[in-house]
Amino acid sequence: MTRTKKTVIIFAAAAMLFSKAFASSFFSGYSGAKLNYSANQKSEDYDPDLTLQAFFAGQFNFTQNTWSHIELSIDTGDFLGQSLFHETPSLFQIDEISLITRANLSSVSNYFSIFMGTYDPIGSDIFLQRYFTISPIASKLVDSYLGLAGSILYPHFGLGIADIIKMHNVPVAMGGYVYANHEDAKFYVLNADLRFACNFRYFTCDFAAGLGFPLANSYQGSDVIVAVDKVYWHAGTTILFGNNFTQSLFIQAGIYNATFNAARESIIAPSDFYLLFEPRFKAQDTHINLSIFSLPPATVEKLLFVDDTLGADFHVYTETLQLGSKVFTLGSHFSFSLINKTFMDFKDAANLLENGYNLNFTPYFATEFLSGELHVQSTLRLMKFVEGSIGKGISVDIGFRTRF
Repeated sequence: MTRTKKTVIIFAAAAMLFSKAFASSFFSGYSGAKLNYSANQKSEDYDPDLTLQAFFAGQFNFTQNTWSHIELSIDTGDFLGQSLFHETPSLFQIDEISLITRANLSSVSNYFSIFMGTYDPIGSDIFLQRYFTISPIASKLVDSYLGLAGSILYPHFGLGIADIIKMHNVPVAMGGYVYANHEDAKFYVLNADLRFACNFRYFTCDFAAGLGFPLANSYQGSDVIVAVDKVYWHAGTTILFGNNFTQSLFIQAGIYNATFNAARESIIAPSDFYLLFEPRFKAQDTHINLSIFSLPPATVEKLLFVDDTLGADFHVYTETLQLGSKVFTLGSHFSFSLINKTFMDFKDAANLLENGYNLNFTPYFATEFLSGELHVQSTLRLMKFVEGSIGKGISVDIGFRTRF
């Protein structure tokens, strides 16, 4: 058993034992799963794939001021490769295990956390929801059924501690994180981050930035206790001008693991950038969002509505369509994206289309079903139709989310 697995088991066992010490513990959770039926894009012939994405998130309230979070996710390979009763390659991930304690003072509340995995990641609105109890404000373009493993500008990922102070008189929170991970292929990395967030009526902001120090044990061929010959830096922000009930502008931007080395050179790869610019318009019960994005490839692989790293999306939807006693959300995405391009490629505009482009149309609906929400959508990849590969141009997703 690896050291990481042993640490996870010890941490989880400690949380369970701690919960038994309090008779008034309470549990709440949120989970979801999505099946996708589509054609294998890499196969010359029509080869149908059936895959699953799912997540489980839970909160254990031990006392009024002590609780823990746990989140798990799974992303499977093709169920139809052999049969439902044979092994299917899957990616299982423990996204978060954390223990939080709160101290209520006269003018502030102090939240101290010990965590493993991804904690309050920049790029999701989970920090704003947890500390300001707001409704979700994240872009619907980056919707995912992988929980915290979905759209992330950069993760507070590893084993570490966090301390957050939330003001009582103004909607402001700030704090810091110290954590270690193995994001560097060779060395452990010690990270230190600062964070600031606010939630006013017409302005919401979440900003974090920090440094990572790869801890080498040799320098110029000699063994040393610790050597740092390069530094990673990362930063990200989520900003909403307006709110969910007004015309608004949503912006996310970030950079992850840009490098300064001993020669004082800055190394930044285009794939390290995350940009999303989204004006949002509202006409009575109709919402219209126009998104312009440049996203890392690793993020794109986990999203519902995005196939390529650079593009634009037009999204129109209503959440109040009533048929009989049922209320439906009905909408569609129409997207244009460039294949294997980033915003840095605009400096060579003449070659932007050299890898081709995609045009996708994705109608969907969602409604209450049993004790949760049922989501059904179909994506039509119009360029596949033009190429004569109709089978590869159609995919269907069926998802379900529920709180308990």
